Amino acid sequence: MSSAKRRWVLGGAAFGLVATLAACGGGEGDGGSGAGAGGPVTLRLWSDKAGADVAVRAFNEAHEDVQIELVNVPAAEMSNSLNNAHAAGDPAGAPCLAQSDNRQGGMLLAQGVIADIGEYLEPSAGEFADGAIEALSIADVVYGVPNQRQPVFTMFHAPTFEERGLDYPTSWEEAIEVGEVLREDGVHIFNLAGEDPSTWMNMAWQAGARWYSIEGDAWRIDFTDEASRTASEIMQQLLDEDLVERISYAEYPAMMQEYDAGRIAMRQLSTWQLSGHQNNADETLGEWEPAPNLTLGGQEAPLSAADTSGLMVPALCEEKEAAVEAAVWLATQAEPVTAMADPAEGAGWYPAVADPEPYLDALVPRELFGEYADETVPVIQESSEYADGWIYGPNSRAMYEELADQWGKAMNGEITVESILTHMQEWTVNDLRQQGVNVVE
Repeated sequence: MSSAKRRWVLGGAAFGLVATLAACGGGEGDGGSGAGAGGPVTLRLWSDKAGADVAVRAFNEAHEDVQIELVNVPAAEMSNSLNNAHAAGDPAGAPCLAQSDNRQGGMLLAQGVIADIGEYLEPSAGEFADGAIEALSIADVVYGVPNQRQPVFTMFHAPTFEERGLDYPTSWEEAIEVGEVLREDGVHIFNLAGEDPSTWMNMAWQAGARWYSIEGDAWRIDFTDEASRTASEIMQQLLDEDLVERISYAEYPAMMQEYDAGRIAMRQLSTWQLSGHQNNADETLGEWEPAPNLTLGGQEAPLSAADTSGLMVPALCEEKEAAVEAAVWLATQAEPVTAMADPAEGAGWYPAVADPEPYLDALVPRELFGEYADETVPVIQESSEYADGWIYGPNSRAMYEELADQWGKAMNGEITVESILTHMQEWTVNDLRQQGVNVVE
């Protein structure tokens, strides 16, 4: 990649890091723990995901020349930990692999903390699902080896609908209509958490919003497009008409009590959330039926819009090629993929492999879905069509924190949901320009 293109992908804040990233792209001369002494290369992996220990054990048993050392680093601390290791400048204090996602990845790339691994990943591209590598890319800069995608679907408490002669909604607009009927009996159609704007953000994404995009040599910022306004209108109706419960995810047991009492009729989720719901349900086990994601704004078919996770290679890693090869093995081989997909001992992940079908039956929570369990795999497969083209920009974490703050105010009725869009447009543009990033609106 040309240095000019690196500059506009990374952003003006990274001027001093462009040369560093170019130099850290890998190649001959890279060292690694044990390599100089003739022993196996040891790659440190930072992750806190359930199943990672089994996956790493399988890798180490299958390889003699490369070994992986797993270090538990909480996901909430990953970006800061990587930044701190990078600032220290000592490869011995940094990992060669880090588990993260595209929301953090674009920012870490802009900061020069993680490397462009495209040349090492390209030979294995066919082993991954369509769009998975692109989800961890900005322009032609690939910054992660994908190991989890999130097909988004719904599940409904069947008795709540059957007792009232109601059909399941297939769109958010229909969900509002059904919610108005359920409200009369003290039942909410959905739950929204005041600290988490992701349902709204992903709804806008699904409808076609692209808050960050690349245009020429600049970042285009667009929060005020029609798709974002459509999502905002739906959310405002849900809030204004008291159709949703408002329980924080920090109060997970309380939220699950409401689901289990049949007082929240629908949940939008992905595979990694299924086992938690099953484990925390009692009275409603066997009464939930899976269904495709809801559409909005007149869409003909539902799409999934949610972050993609992957293994990223820090710029300080001296064994980038070996790290990518190890990441590909962890993300595509049957034993580690099975371990990560395991909903009981693993993370319940939907794998990012080209053929995920062998792993899907294990994801089905049969107690939760009861007689509807056999519908689950077809629903998941139908939900594996993604709203592609979404990227996060150089200030993604700060943007999301500001978005969450504004979302909380909207949930409290202090501002409207749509007003957040204008605020975020101005805030994001100003924040990037203060960092020296070239921005267009």
